[in-house]
Amino acid sequence: MRCRALLSIALVACSLVVRADEIDDLVKANMEQYHIAGVAVGVAVDGELVEKRCYGLANLETMAPVTPQTVFKIASLSKAFCASVTMLLINEGKLSLEDRVVDVLPSFPRAWDSVRVKHLLSHTSGIPDAPGFQFSRQYTDEEFFALYGDRALSTEPGATYRYNNFGYATLGLVVGRVSGKPLRDAVRERIFEPLGMSASLYYDMARVVPSRASGYSWREGAHVNANPARPQVYDGSGGILTSLEDYAKWDAALRTDKPLNGLLRRQMWTKFVLNDGTPGTYGFGWFPDTLDGERTVHQNGTTQGFTSHVIRGLDSGVTVFVFRNGAGGGAFDLARAVFRAHKKRAAKAA
Repeated sequence: MRCRALLSIALVACSLVVRADEIDDLVKANMEQYHIAGVAVGVAVDGELVEKRCYGLANLETMAPVTPQTVFKIASLSKAFCASVTMLLINEGKLSLEDRVVDVLPSFPRAWDSVRVKHLLSHTSGIPDAPGFQFSRQYTDEEFFALYGDRALSTEPGATYRYNNFGYATLGLVVGRVSGKPLRDAVRERIFEPLGMSASLYYDMARVVPSRASGYSWREGAHVNANPARPQVYDGSGGILTSLEDYAKWDAALRTDKPLNGLLRRQMWTKFVLNDGTPGTYGFGWFPDTLDGERTVHQNGTTQGFTSHVIRGLDSGVTVFVFRNGAGGGAFDLARAVFRAHKKRAAKAA
């Protein structure tokens, strides 16, 4: 279905703003450039959701518009949830950063005995991509690790940063083993339910999800439905679905000591130190960074038919999160542009 006309009128207001402004212009241009069907943008200040803007369509077949309740796949933004439950288990003494993964997971390759929990959290494990991994099938832990056979680690653990979805999938299995329940249940019980995130869940292709957005790719001048498959064994790397309003509850919680106290948050938002003593690129579940001189943490998310990005200002208290039901680049650029536009407008109003 061609949606050029739809994208050209993609301002579906769901905030108190009644006229187009710089943020609306930024989103419209991003949608047109990357052929995105729908976008939800949230801006929170000190944990309060002050902007919720929705654009375009959640479903091109039913013509359902994006709303603050539309549920998007947020892909790797999910890593922060996996990392958070890991840190809670560590804080409770049930797990340690120095624990060897091979001692926690019986099916983990014996030859990888130098990989520790801290390496999974920081993308420094050296675990290679799993040969033959298929999104269209389900795996037990044993079947998942059997894909590796006798394959060696790609780098020495702790020596090199390499963004690693299979490392985070392994971390999700560690959480499941230590907590005695699948990662998705641990996150639901320890984060979603206490925070009232009733629209948030992990992906299950068969499950009926109210207000779910459909994912799209752009191919030969038209939108096409993206592949919806995703196995549960991959939950640690992504897999969460949430809405703009629900994600704002998570951001608000990160401004408090529940579920994560200040010490745990600082650990997660500090660059992991590599074996040679230099700081790496990643913390635990987040990229620590700076933007225009402000300390920030951010994370990008990409999966079939969906892209997302979150930027949290640690000094200003401003958070911007962008959810799109379209493949391709531009989510990071859009979030960064909205972050700057909001701060510029706030400075003028001060």
